[in-house]
Amino acid sequence: MKKWLCAGLALAMMVLCGFAFAQENLISMDEQVDRIFRETKTVGGAFLVAQHGEIVYEHYYGVQQKTTGVPVTADSYFRCASVTKLVTGIGLMKMMEDGLLDPDEDISTYLGYAVGNPRYPDTPITLRQLMSHTAGLNETASYSSKSSLLSDMIALDGKAKVNFRDVKPGTTYAYSNFGAGITGAVIESVTGKDVSSFMREYLFEPLGIDAAYSATQLLEPEFITATYHEDGSLYAAPSYMLRQEYTEQASPDTHYRVTVGSLLIRPRDLTRLGIALCGDGTVDGVRVLSEESLAMMRQEQSPETTGITSDSPYSFFTIRQDTLLEGRRVYGHQGTDDGVVCNLYVEPQSELVLCVMINGCDTTREDGIMRITRRLSAVAEEAFLSGN
Repeated sequence: MKKWLCAGLALAMMVLCGFAFAQENLISMDEQVDRIFRETKTVGGAFLVAQHGEIVYEHYYGVQQKTTGVPVTADSYFRCASVTKLVTGIGLMKMMEDGLLDPDEDISTYLGYAVGNPRYPDTPITLRQLMSHTAGLNETASYSSKSSLLSDMIALDGKAKVNFRDVKPGTTYAYSNFGAGITGAVIESVTGKDVSSFMREYLFEPLGIDAAYSATQLLEPEFITATYHEDGSLYAAPSYMLRQEYTEQASPDTHYRVTVGSLLIRPRDLTRLGIALCGDGTVDGVRVLSEESLAMMRQEQSPETTGITSDSPYSFFTIRQDTLLEGRRVYGHQGTDDGVVCNLYVEPQSELVLCVMINGCDTTREDGIMRITRRLSAVAEEAFLSGN
């Protein structure tokens, strides 16, 4: 009896020691993350890590808005900046699976008028090109003007020449916000719905996600974070975002900026989308994409396999990145706008997901990636990949 009692006590002590060790490591990681946020002058931020289909670490820092002092929590919505493109890409891939879109179809078919570079009128513009940033578009003053109509800018019989570079579509990589916006216009033309409402119904709601490309559509607007410039001054307050008009009806000619960088989403929900991209295309038992679609999003461009001759790091709004984690390739996207930073990266081999969302900080880059994201990723790498 004494032997059994001693064995039981020893086992209990081991469990308690293991728990204490885990808690000590967790506190240490929290301290490291807090220090990184503090040293990069972060106003408010979130850092989440998922592995093997589960969120294994989450930490929230700072405030939603300086004037209110409301702390950032799991309920806070952050603006995604260009990670909007990756999330839109998930919706576009799902539409391809459902037969609503073809990646290599001339987008003229979807928009209802002849689109193209007048210098290369016989080369169609396709979704594959738009989503790999190889369509040859020009970020011009007309794209920046709110009064410009999309059809005037890209129709062969319009002012297309100034809005395209002198390169054959599919042959040259050049990151294009304009091209990302055009994909939103395609979604609206095909579905007959405004892109934000469509994505909410088609992708977000089946996953229990409250996210939108317009602040006015969010269910709990009191949790919207303000955005800040890199120097810490206010960029946009939630009240300003909520005053921005958004037409909840299809308008492809004017909604061509929606899918560039306006998505608002909560950190856990963005991380859950990362889990789907990292694993077999499912999250919490719900299928988001097929494994074939995931392979397409990770595929490198080549004349033989994709028809794109450019050496683009992107496939379907997904970048391939080899310098974030030691000896590992990650897939995902980075978003930045002045002080706003958002990163979502996945490493399929270890099933690791990294999510960084910040409403204002120092946006110094190192080899193309935000320094803050590199530092946070290094903490996660040490905690969850060391020894693997």
